[in-house]
Amino acid sequence: MTSPKILVMSRLEPDITRAARWGMSNGVVRPGADDGYLWHALLKAVFGDLAPKPFFLAEPERRRPYLVGYGASNKAALQAQAQAFASPDAAEAIGLPSLAVKAMPASFAAGARLGFEVRVRPVVRTTRNDRIDPGREIDVFLAAAHKVPPEQKLDRGAVYGGWLARELAKGGAAVESNTVRLVSARRARLLRRGKLDDRGHRPLVPMGSKGGGPDLLMAGQLTVADPTAFAALLAHGVGRHRAFGFGMLLLKPPARTD
Repeated sequence: MTSPKILVMSRLEPDITRAARWGMSNGVVRPGADDGYLWHALLKAVFGDLAPKPFFLAEPERRRPYLVGYGASNKAALQAQAQAFASPDAAEAIGLPSLAVKAMPASFAAGARLGFEVRVRPVVRTTRNDRIDPGREIDVFLAAAHKVPPEQKLDRGAVYGGWLARELAKGGAAVESNTVRLVSARRARLLRRGKLDDRGHRPLVPMGSKGGGPDLLMAGQLTVADPTAFAALLAHGVGRHRAFGFGMLLLKPPARTD
């Protein structure tokens, strides 16, 4: 996991109706599935290899939805890519005129306390020897539940919190301060492009189990342990499926302790 020399945060206000229309005409949406693949495809269509990843679609009450993401390209580079290669309908759908960009801090000091919010999909790949869905991607809570006796009750929030703490600690990046809370939780089906079919097309296929997987918004406090590893974590994102709207670590001022 390496971090770019410059980490840039971008923000866009997409036109949800135009985006849905673009997705339908380009075959990147399917009823009953999460729209993460739509935003992944639309960002790629507008910005190509410069598209921010990870990204997050925020949907605040009584306000327009907006997209934020991390990348390594400044505003001029993003605009130049879009103006040269994006189709007009894709540029309108993503809300290109609304593009705003800022450079993130070059580093955060060891010991710095930060608040955070992150949308995650806590899943694990099972092996062929596992009793539950061998060789598939499953909810970490289900995986944990199958490793304890039936009479032992697990706390779902604690399992997810433990998973997140381990993700934040990868490479010695950060220490979570046991303040994690679930802001929202649901199950969602994700889509990806499958293998080429007989007609030379790559159809959309669901990822993971048939019933979907966990889609959580979590928030809490952390302490930066290693500045270099933490910068890499910000650029890389948390957990799996970062290209589909998961894993962007949104930083906030820390909670007051007085």
